Amino acid sequence: MLTELEQLAAKIGRVLHHADTLAAENQRLREEIERLQAEASQLRGDREAMAADRELLNIKIEEAQLRIQSILDKLPTASDARQLDLLGDGAAQAADSALTKAPGENA
Repeated sequence: MLTELEQLAAKIGRVLHHADTLAAENQRLREEIERLQAEASQLRGDREAMAADRELLNIKIEEAQLRIQSILDKLPTASDARQLDLLGDGAAQAADSALTKAPGENA
């Protein structure tokens, strides 16, 4: 009977040790879950910030496209007989005279 009690005590000891091991593993897993939840929350915040930045950039792109289109609409078309004078008369003459001077020639 004494050996049976000793065997039973040994089994109970192994079960208690196993229960302690499981409790420690359970605690480690809980801590890991908390860490992962915090990381997921941080990533969610980062994703939301990136989505807001992307939306802002899309708005800026649309505004730039409208400005470009407005500028393009003001330019003469190929069928337009008017000549586009971007430099102005004085600037065009100065550019022509600079091109016709010989190299090394002073003004």
